[in-house]
Amino acid sequence: MKHSRGTRISACVRWRSGFGVLAALLLTCGALAQPTVAVPDPAALNAVLDRHVAGGHVPFAYARLEDRDGGVLYEHAAVNRELLPNTRIDGRTWIRIWSMSKIVTISVVMDLVEDGVLALNDPVARYLPEFKDLQVAVTGDGHSLTELEEDAKAAACPLKLVPVQTPMTLLHLINHQAGFYYATTGIPCLDEPLAAKNVAAAKNTQDFIDRLAPLPLIGQPGAKYHYGLNTTILVLRHDLIEG
Repeated sequence: MKHSRGTRISACVRWRSGFGVLAALLLTCGALAQPTVAVPDPAALNAVLDRHVAGGHVPFAYARLEDRDGGVLYEHAAVNRELLPNTRIDGRTWIRIWSMSKIVTISVVMDLVEDGVLALNDPVARYLPEFKDLQVAVTGDGHSLTELEEDAKAAACPLKLVPVQTPMTLLHLINHQAGFYYATTGIPCLDEPLAAKNVAAAKNTQDFIDRLAPLPLIGQPGAKYHYGLNTTILVLRHDLIEG
């Protein structure tokens, strides 16, 4: 579904999911009449939500899709009834949405792409030169940290640093393939330096950049998905471009 300042997507879309699942809230309503979207295989979407709950990843998950008039196109709730035996999960349930600022950030970036202000393959260093010479942390024998099994992470230190092989792009940031991470990797010599930088306490954009830029990446840009600070870097880029 395409979204730009001149062309609106054909429906108002509202997705919600609970607790450990990142909740999404996308509301885009066009003024022009458009055909509403259809959900081709609701059972497949149900199975995704059910699998996350049945696997013990989250206590519940809820998704809902509405058209521009508020008609429900799709709705499904999966609930662990051992944990939440009496909790009702539906469209009236208040759910903390946590990381949905990521969706807003990416939507703004895509608007700028469609306006020709930037391109998805633009190197991040074009806008944030402090990230030009980043290094990548690897194991002592040169293996990627993103390939480590959980039981091997604590013993991975000390690490060594190697140069970035592929320039980091805006698309890498959007796809969480840039190599940034949170201080929860399970690798002490990655987590402790990042935690010590306390980037969340940065006073402004430049302070944030100065705290983060000296730290290594967890993987080569574009090599593998790793959830982390990637979309925060997109915010910095937007802040510098848009003022």
